[in-house]
Amino acid sequence: MSKTEMIKYVPVTERYHIFHPKDYLVNEDDDGIVTITSPNGETNMTLSGYESNGEVDSKVLTEFMTDITKGYEKRNEPKIESFKNGLKISGEYSKDGNDWLWKIYSENKAIVIVSINGDGKLTEEEIKLNEFMLKNFELYSD
Repeated sequence: MSKTEMIKYVPVTERYHIFHPKDYLVNEDDDGIVTITSPNGETNMTLSGYESNGEVDSKVLTEFMTDITKGYEKRNEPKIESFKNGLKISGEYSKDGNDWLWKIYSENKAIVIVSINGDGKLTEEEIKLNEFMLKNFELYSD
């Protein structure tokens, strides 16, 4: 992957921060949903933050993932992993001929849902860049 200049973005909700390539387009709607789009419009990452009524465990994450991916074709079983002081679940899906990566990050009562989709198949380079963006993702749980 070529060297890409990254810049930090913190949404109005201050629920998290994420670094994205400088030339990507960022839009935040009135509900605090953030969309980060590649310059050519072929890939989108959408992030939305929530607060849970209680602690988030693997059962809650699994149920949440099942709910938000209804209508999508599952390409693999969602995987739960540790994420800093919380948990993360991720899975690969497809819908209407497009690839989708769904991820849910949680820490204490804070939850951020991330969906990544491409115009058709996501290339290995697109996946790597989005994973790099999420590698330095920081969730604010207080």
